[in-house]
Amino acid sequence: MPPSRKKSAPTTISSLGDDLLCEVFLRLPSLPTLVRAALTCPAFLRAVRSSPKFRRRFRDLHPAPLLGVFLDIYEPAMPAFVPIRCRSDPDHAAAVRGADVFLTRVPDVEEEDPRWSMTECRDGYVVLVNQTDNGSTKRVAVYDPLTRGLHLLSAPP
Repeated sequence: MPPSRKKSAPTTISSLGDDLLCEVFLRLPSLPTLVRAALTCPAFLRAVRSSPKFRRRFRDLHPAPLLGVFLDIYEPAMPAFVPIRCRSDPDHAAAVRGADVFLTRVPDVEEEDPRWSMTECRDGYVVLVNQTDNGSTKRVAVYDPLTRGLHLLSAPP
């Protein structure tokens, strides 16, 4: 008679380690897909949240898509945002709709000239400068239109 074989227990989500889950998640096509997958199960969310190394690797493999460009066609001081049209990508459209591309969170300066000039736009951040009439810088603002994160800095002496 052959020796009796133990029946193996079925594999469950909880039996998969975070490292294995992260390897699977690296193969997802985009950040929105990763977010949707991570929110489906507490174990998935824990695996994604607990590993800064995984998040860095995911960003390296899946660079953020270009949402649009700022063009200085109307007024060079504050360019207009022109979105890239991707009608077939609902995640792209939602990101453009949710972004503060009009920079409404950047405060008005309470001086004679409450205007900001955009000096740089890179890696999702916009750098704005408020200058006096003689050209000296009063304040600098670094703004992320997607997260609406604003950092106001005083000009160095």
